Amino acid sequence: MKERRNFAARRLVGAVLAAGLEHLAVRGEIPDAVTLVPAPTRARAARSRGGDPVEAVCRASGYPTWAGLTLDPRTADQASLSAEERRANLAGSVRLSRGAQLPDGALVVVDDVVTTGATLQVSVEKLLAHGVDIVACVTLCAA
Repeated sequence: MKERRNFAARRLVGAVLAAGLEHLAVRGEIPDAVTLVPAPTRARAARSRGGDPVEAVCRASGYPTWAGLTLDPRTADQASLSAEERRANLAGSVRLSRGAQLPDGALVVVDDVVTTGATLQVSVEKLLAHGVDIVACVTLCAA
């Protein structure tokens, strides 16, 4: 889905994400109405992948999506970094898109892979610093 530009898989994974969110809502773990916030990705990586795959999955879920988190362009690729190096790499790198208005209501931060949790952590910290209501984080897989 990500590295091979499999656009059809993004749509299918979006349906799986929607089903998972509906399951969480039925269980009372999240509200029925949530807005999805894709974890940020490096702009260069998104371009090479034919767009941000996490944002595409969120949009394909049918849930409202706010893609307002960005990464400083100088942020290194995380793939070969240790947990400590990932946290250091992301420190101060997550930003709100210029002019982006934060959504109201309950937010769910979505990432494709959680390895150490560093991306989710700094994303949530940035959003909480702006007073939003984050009710959950969801990842598509764990490494």
